[in-house]
Amino acid sequence: MKSKKLENISLRYLSLAALLLIAVSIFIFATLTWHIMQQSNSDLSSLEQINVQQGSSLNRLHIASLEGLNRMDRALERQLRPSLGDPVEALQDVEHELAEMTSSLATFLQATIESPYQALRTSIEQEATLLLISMGEQLNAITTGDRAGYRQITLEALTHSMALAIHARAFNQVADQQGIDLMQSAQQRSQSVATWLIGGVSLSVGLLGLLMLLGHYQILLPINHLIAHFRTMASGDLTAEVPKRGKNEIGQLYEALNTMQRSFTSTVKQLHTNSHYIFASAQRLALGNEDLATRTHQQNVSLDTTSTNLHILTDSVADTANHAIEAQRLTETAVEQATQGHQTMEEFLLTMQEIRIRSQQVNDIMDVINAISFQTNLLALNASVEAARAGEQGRGFAVVAEEVRSLATRSSDAAAQIQSILVTSNNSIEQGNKLSLNASRNIQEAVLSIETINKSIAKIAVSASQQHQNIEQISGTLQEQTQVTQANARQVEATSQDAISLEAAAESMREQAAQFKVDTALHVEPYEWSATNQEILPTANQYQEPASLA
Repeated sequence: MKSKKLENISLRYLSLAALLLIAVSIFIFATLTWHIMQQSNSDLSSLEQINVQQGSSLNRLHIASLEGLNRMDRALERQLRPSLGDPVEALQDVEHELAEMTSSLATFLQATIESPYQALRTSIEQEATLLLISMGEQLNAITTGDRAGYRQITLEALTHSMALAIHARAFNQVADQQGIDLMQSAQQRSQSVATWLIGGVSLSVGLLGLLMLLGHYQILLPINHLIAHFRTMASGDLTAEVPKRGKNEIGQLYEALNTMQRSFTSTVKQLHTNSHYIFASAQRLALGNEDLATRTHQQNVSLDTTSTNLHILTDSVADTANHAIEAQRLTETAVEQATQGHQTMEEFLLTMQEIRIRSQQVNDIMDVINAISFQTNLLALNASVEAARAGEQGRGFAVVAEEVRSLATRSSDAAAQIQSILVTSNNSIEQGNKLSLNASRNIQEAVLSIETINKSIAKIAVSASQQHQNIEQISGTLQEQTQVTQANARQVEATSQDAISLEAAAESMREQAAQFKVDTALHVEPYEWSATNQEILPTANQYQEPASLA
């Protein structure tokens, strides 16, 4: 019962179920992956805040405080003994360290706003603030030269520095422990997600295996059975029963195969039955040929006059066809010559376009020459100015510059003349190009007109030739009437041979139909022959002349 229900499941639904399973698996895996990535990003952000922002800023604060105290002592020594170095530079270094401490403290406080260790944060802030105040007082004592006050303030600063180091160490310890806790939590989540992934993959693989098993029994095996059944039918056995299956696509395919087999069986039986009647019809056709051999008709007596008139008409139409063919040949020659003239004009147009392009290139070159002449003229003018500034020593150079300018002017004038000539030439070329285009269009129109005339003459030639052929056919038909008895005899002989061939073909059909093994219980309506000998064998009154004589 369960197997029957599975056979009724549509293959479309099975495919959709498989695709849905794959899509759900992909969605679940993608969701888990996204969750892992989000949690990992959150853990990495927390670790980065702990290790980089908090720890790094706190370490910079501690290092800057120690370096600042060290630079304080160095600045005091340079203040007392300038030979050890520049005291101003030492004080600037101290101010730089104080600024670094202030910046690091601000960064640390900003990074630990949401820290769960607010007591340590407050202690670090207080000690760092007091240390900055003490170091500021140290800097003032160095500036004023108060050595005793500096020593007293230094003791306070060292106290605050040690307290800051203790609090910083404690904060780093709790921060490290927080990082370890985050790593352990991330590992636990990863193990949990891995367990879910393994379970999901196992479930998906199991469901896919179930679908594959279902596809094997509900798709592959039925298709293999269909292939085996087709091979049985190909061997000639049409008695194998097609089993019934469910209502899905496979069941519909089995039902269509059953319908096809029944139709094929009916066709084979019909072929076997009709071959018998074809054989009988061939025998009756042979009897009809005997009666056809006795049929003849009188021939018309007045064929001589008609034949003479047809000969005269045939000669006249033949002359007309020959003249039309000659005219067609002449028009074809004219078309070829006009086409060659059109091609020559096309080549001439291409040459004119090439000349116009080259002329444009010469214009571009003349523009370059004009630009060179203009630049040369400017250079000659500048040379004349420089020669005038040089005085007596530049007089010879001025003469040369004047000559150069004169040559540049002449070159510019010559270039202008050439350009004017080129403009005139371009206009002439453009006019020639337009005239050539008009001539090309006229030649093309002439070619089209000649082709139209050629087509008309060709139609006349074809019509004359057809008339000549029709007249010859009529003449031949008249001649055929004198040989109708011989033609009928040959027709009877050929029909007899066809009847013999038809009998052999009918026998071959019966043998081929007998090769198929069919179900004898299947009833086939035989083909009933209703013609009688009177219908098959025409009488003299039923004879009709051939179409050629009608």
